[in-house]
Amino acid sequence: MKSLGLIALVVVGTAATAATAGGRHSATPNAQSCGGTLWRLKTFSDDRRLAVRLTPQTTTVVEIGKRPFPRPVPRRRRTPYQRQVWKVVAQITKFRRELGGIRLVLFDSGSYLNAVIPVPACLSARTRARDRIAETWKAFTSQCGDGSPDWKPLGAIVYVSGVGFWSQRGAKPGAARNGAELYPATDVRIVAGC
Repeated sequence: MKSLGLIALVVVGTAATAATAGGRHSATPNAQSCGGTLWRLKTFSDDRRLAVRLTPQTTTVVEIGKRPFPRPVPRRRRTPYQRQVWKVVAQITKFRRELGGIRLVLFDSGSYLNAVIPVPACLSARTRARDRIAETWKAFTSQCGDGSPDWKPLGAIVYVSGVGFWSQRGAKPGAARNGAELYPATDVRIVAGC
């Protein structure tokens, strides 16, 4: 009987190790490891996630950059921009791994926009479009790499879809001046590059 218990323990331990190696961790996602206080918005697991239209609306990096910056910066999904999945075509000029995801710097027609693909381990059972976001991570990392904390140049041409998200205005080089981002990215289709 003890040997059966020992065998079961080994099987469970092996399964947990395999899940961790595959990008899925058994630890519960949280703000500390998944992007800070707005991690629920960033992982599409906030209480207003069902208000978002999942069918992507095609636009441009330039048009997103023209949207007025909301005051104060929304900590909840309250603007029309945040309640829509947007689709743009752009060049990824560089990317890097950061807390909670891979940040992509998108460029088109003289304008910049950031998009972020969340780490699958940060997606909870509440995450809307969870499988789609996890597949986006898998597709990007298998073709372009999972990045490092240092910026890596890329130059790939892509279609990127993602949920509208407001960050601090002018906070990062290579970001939209109005603080608009696509976070989480729900699809990345590579046309050329990688």
